[in-house]
Amino acid sequence: MLNLAIGGGTWVLWLLIVLSVISVFVMVAKALTFHRLRFREAPFLQELRPALEEHDWPQAISLCESTPAPEAQVLLAGLQQAEHGKEAANEVMEAERIRVSLELSRGLNFLGTLGANAPFIGLFGTVLGIIHAFKDLALEEGGGGPAVMAGIAEALVATAVGLLVAIPAVVMYNYFHNRLHQTLERSQRLGRFLLASLSSTAQSAAPPVELPKIGARR
Repeated sequence: MLNLAIGGGTWVLWLLIVLSVISVFVMVAKALTFHRLRFREAPFLQELRPALEEHDWPQAISLCESTPAPEAQVLLAGLQQAEHGKEAANEVMEAERIRVSLELSRGLNFLGTLGANAPFIGLFGTVLGIIHAFKDLALEEGGGGPAVMAGIAEALVATAVGLLVAIPAVVMYNYFHNRLHQTLERSQRLGRFLLASLSSTAQSAAPPVELPKIGARR
């Protein structure tokens, strides 16, 4: 550890640079994914509601198949099980929602971890740089104040780089996490529309219940 500290914190800067490149790659990939799977809710509901009200399952399935958004795919899973009843459709949609959540959250843990720990990595590099600066001061004859000040200033660069890496990672993590939450909430809302339509179908198919007349003998 002493040899590592005396060697300075230059390697920490390279580590932060590598982590920043990976984080940029993750950010771009997630941004392209969310853009490709964006959901136009208003026009989709405008076509979906008449199909559900008329119990036109083929039309609703065709609409979902033409929409690549995760919300539509969750609803499609429920529509494909609609003939088996409300409970089966609900369970299948919940399973599909879990799959969508796992797929869209891939890479977000890296951004969250990097945003939380990059400042500490930078601080670690700064501490190593300061130790290296004081080692140079001890070896230099006659003091050398300006030299150690230059070394400390150079060591503080690691903290600045750590913050520079952490801030975008935290911002984009919160943004993508919010997009994921909205996607899951919209898929749950669409699923409730389907479950309500299935409930009305079951009620209309049920035989009427004859209520006893008031005052009738038993």
